[in-house]
Amino acid sequence: MGGHRIVRTVDNLLPAQLQMLQLGANGATDLEIARHLNTPLSTIRDQWRYHLRPALGGIDRTHTIALAVAAGLAHPAPKQAAA
Repeated sequence: MGGHRIVRTVDNLLPAQLQMLQLGANGATDLEIARHLNTPLSTIRDQWRYHLRPALGGIDRTHTIALAVAAGLAHPAPKQAAA
């Protein structure tokens, strides 16, 4: 049943919300996401709390990002080897 919820709700995510998930999967903080999207920090936090977490069924920001990666909505960049 949980998988069906993801399929129904993620189809309604906005491009900026998908970009938030992608940036978060690459380790960006909320402040970095806000700056990248030229959006107030409070808006970014509200998006996590009221839209992205419920849409993906996450219990917190990190869990929501993990669910997005598992669903193929976000793809973490490969880690660079230490020099």
